[in-house]
Amino acid sequence: MALVGGCSLAGEISDAGRIDASPVRVYGVVDRVVQVRGGSDIRVSYQVDGQRFATEDLPLGHGARLTDPAVGTAVCLEAAAEHPETVRLCSQKYPGGDNMIPTEGLVVLAGAAGGLMAAGWIVAVARQERRERERSLRDSL
Repeated sequence: MALVGGCSLAGEISDAGRIDASPVRVYGVVDRVVQVRGGSDIRVSYQVDGQRFATEDLPLGHGARLTDPAVGTAVCLEAAAEHPETVRLCSQKYPGGDNMIPTEGLVVLAGAAGGLMAAGWIVAVARQERRERERSLRDSL
């Protein structure tokens, strides 16, 4: 879980950096809305410098202004000039929404702390078993 959260967080930060380095404001159109558990899967088609793109996983984030979109709805997007396939809704700081970064950061931190605790426990048990074996060997001599 922590690894997935960490990879997701790293990807969002990387995407945000690409967009923030050279944002291009474009308008896309919602061309598919599929209701899924917990919300909607939205595909938005857009053009950057004459090239057509579509995003299958447009991250709406928390507090997004795009609520209950319908096919044909115009959507303001910011794309990275060097990587126009990387987009987010206008006014979002991160691709997954401003509120996602702290949440995922906490998940990653908790996962890392749990991993370190587990590793420490494994090392402590291994050392204890080694001491027991050494003590047993000394006693048998």
